[in-house]
Amino acid sequence: MSVQAMTWALEQRLVTDPTARHVLLCLANYADKNGRGAFPSVASLADDTGLSARTVQAKLRVLEEQGIVVEGNRAVAAAYINRRDRVPTCYDIIMSRGEAAAPRADERGESPAPREMPTGCSSQQDGVNLTTERGEGAAPNPSLNHQGTEEQLQREADSADDRQRFPMTEEWQPNPEDLAAQTRLMGIPVEAVTAEVVGCFKAHYVALPDIAHTSKRWANELAKWIKRERVISAGGDEPQPWGAKGVKV
Repeated sequence: MSVQAMTWALEQRLVTDPTARHVLLCLANYADKNGRGAFPSVASLADDTGLSARTVQAKLRVLEEQGIVVEGNRAVAAAYINRRDRVPTCYDIIMSRGEAAAPRADERGESPAPREMPTGCSSQQDGVNLTTERGEGAAPNPSLNHQGTEEQLQREADSADDRQRFPMTEEWQPNPEDLAAQTRLMGIPVEAVTAEVVGCFKAHYVALPDIAHTSKRWANELAKWIKRERVISAGGDEPQPWGAKGVKV
């Protein structure tokens, strides 16, 4: 679940059709914080929205036609699905489409003058005045400050998680973005990323609790594991690791 993606889906005004907005909101529930890697089945979306599968498919096409969602990397979905013939479509939500517009000036191109407020503070000797002088800005909105603080804390937490080293666990799942980047760079096709291969990888490293990596490094190790398994399956020799100076060891 992504709070950022769901908040964007609620606040955007590009999609006005109520049913399409409902489908978009439920789809955002499956995406990451950047709106990527959402791969619920049509049946899951139908169950979440209370709509028929045919209606869900029609509204997904509407969202694609509007450029709100595009087809993402199927390798992300393939890493979690056992059956190759049942891999659902992976969607990326284009959250940049719904950014808030800049404040409008009035017809003469001037910003509206601040309104006179009935109460407020000034810098008089006693420190308090019952009226606000003309031209004084309004007090900051505490709710906006609170929202900004929460977003900053979330970014800091995400950054800390990226640097955190941890041993392999049975519950671990690769970060979709990191794995997609690694498989793309190594030239690994989508069909090579299977739940069986991921399971074997985890089983191997669960038995080695002294080995700890960051989330990105685990994605890199998984991609190398998949590539090595492909070479072995093709009848080739297992590639040997490289030393720090580029010499095979």
